[in-house]
Amino acid sequence: MNIETSVNGLVIESRSGMRVELSGALAGLIGGVMMAIIGAALAIAIGDDLWKAPKLISTFVVNPDAATAPGFLAGPVVIGSLIHLALSALFGIGFGVLTTRIWKMPLSYGAPMVFGFVYGLTIWLIAYFIILPLLNPLVLEIYAPAFLIQNLTYGLSTGLAYGFLRSSSRFDRREERSERHRAVKA
Repeated sequence: MNIETSVNGLVIESRSGMRVELSGALAGLIGGVMMAIIGAALAIAIGDDLWKAPKLISTFVVNPDAATAPGFLAGPVVIGSLIHLALSALFGIGFGVLTTRIWKMPLSYGAPMVFGFVYGLTIWLIAYFIILPLLNPLVLEIYAPAFLIQNLTYGLSTGLAYGFLRSSSRFDRREERSERHRAVKA
């Protein structure tokens, strides 16, 4: 593990290999699950179909009529959930690369959560106003404030999880053990 110290004394970690990407993907998955939980709670709170979001997401690859059918439909719900989690992991990798490799942000003082909040807001703005109207306007049927809250939850959860995963010493010890194990085998 390489540790660099910035000018103001905050610790910035820079590790090589898949560490940043793996931490980002796991944090993104955690954020995606939290986003789905909040989305389900908000759907129930506003009297909407609990399964509406995954069914709408699935319309990227299945017949749009599936999204309009009420209740649980296994195929569209599973496909939509898998698409959601895959995108969550990809956005998590982007979060890790941006924070650690490009901006070399510190892991202390809640910086990952603050950046996560901004990251979630940015994703919502770009998705809601640019990407979704072009690629799949059906997804815009999700109530805009609920969609915003879900994206902010994603960003905060991803930032919190990423900060934990990157600063956790137990992952460092596991990495050191695997490096020693490879050295012994060689």
